[in-house]
Amino acid sequence: MAITQKEIIGLQPKGSAYYVWDDDRTKGAGRLGIKVLRGGSKTFVFRYYEQGQRRFIQLGKFPTLSLVDARSKAHEYGLMLKQGLNPKTELQLVEKKKELEIKEEQRKGSLELLFNSYTNQMKKDGKRTYRAVLTALEKEVYPFIDPKTKASNVQTSDLVNVLAHMIRRDAETQSNRVRSYLHAAFNYGLSHDNDPANYLEEAKFGLVFNPVSAIPKQKSAERVGERYLSFEELHHFLEDIEYDSEGVRAGFTVRNLILLCFHTGGQRPYELIASKWSAIDWKEKTLLVTPEVSKNGRSHLVPLTDTSLKLLRGLKESASDSAFIFPHLTNGTTHLRTDSLSQAIARYREDHPDFIPFVPRDFRRTCKTLMGEIGISKSVRDRLQNHALNDVSSKHYDRYEYLIEKRAALEAWERKLSVLNESSSNIVNLRG
Repeated sequence: MAITQKEIIGLQPKGSAYYVWDDDRTKGAGRLGIKVLRGGSKTFVFRYYEQGQRRFIQLGKFPTLSLVDARSKAHEYGLMLKQGLNPKTELQLVEKKKELEIKEEQRKGSLELLFNSYTNQMKKDGKRTYRAVLTALEKEVYPFIDPKTKASNVQTSDLVNVLAHMIRRDAETQSNRVRSYLHAAFNYGLSHDNDPANYLEEAKFGLVFNPVSAIPKQKSAERVGERYLSFEELHHFLEDIEYDSEGVRAGFTVRNLILLCFHTGGQRPYELIASKWSAIDWKEKTLLVTPEVSKNGRSHLVPLTDTSLKLLRGLKESASDSAFIFPHLTNGTTHLRTDSLSQAIARYREDHPDFIPFVPRDFRRTCKTLMGEIGISKSVRDRLQNHALNDVSSKHYDRYEYLIEKRAALEAWERKLSVLNESSSNIVNLRG
């Protein structure tokens, strides 16, 4: 007979534990039973035979486990027996699978690990912006998403929230930058687990999709830069910088960096900042931008005009023992921070509200545009500014430095700047 709930409640303890079996009149499917212990507690068990030997599986204590649920479990194990499976073995496999899943979940890398791994890879690849990328991600993301969150648990909505807060504070352009950083970081995570180079690493990210892909860019924030200084603006600006006029809140080093950016035809500020004195050949009058400093990873030989050499000699005379042409103001073992330049330009704009706003990124555009106006060809201007040339010939075969052409262009550019200065001096003398 099938045992009832009332009968189980009425079972009393004896001098030793005993079983009462639930008879559902089925054969070869095991049997549900209730074990009554000496202390009076009752436990559901499932009994079956394996090669003539009795096997028991404890199902749970009564009444925490109800009779209905106990019968359901017993029925499940009975079906296994009919299929030729051993319930205990199957339970062990299920338990082992759960343990593996838990272990895999614990091994999954956090958002913090993803960001650090991605920017470390950037560093290995020679991407000089890796620090700035990590700083931006930490600053913008961590206030809204715990860095210990598993990267695989980050949802698109979480990242939309991060970017929405940036847009609300009128940082649309920066929100696009951070979106790009996030997209690249999660793409890195997607390929990380299947990369043979990472195969034996403990940490895996377990990503199955990129949560950033569905988030659109803010198109209104991505306008192609058009600002460049006219010859008149450039003259006034350089004159203020060179003579440290009133309203120029920049030190000697930063002022010379600005002047050198223009007198070298619009070289990237970072490439000048990160260059060392060993890169200068005083006899040949050149500056070698080395691959580890160059944005495109290729060396670049910059001719130095008389004005550029004069600026560099002035820096050399005032230099400490630092290996860098533009050393950090307090730590000579590293170079000047690029934000020192940005801050100097921001202060100049504050003190000259009549000036149409411009930023350091406009230096190169100014040189590129004005040099074109005086007749310097685009191909020479491109090579002078070390633009990445992607035609097959340039990428694989052309190793000529175009030093003669670049030097001629810079000398023509310097003559133009000198004429501007002379015109200004004549105006000042006439007014005097």
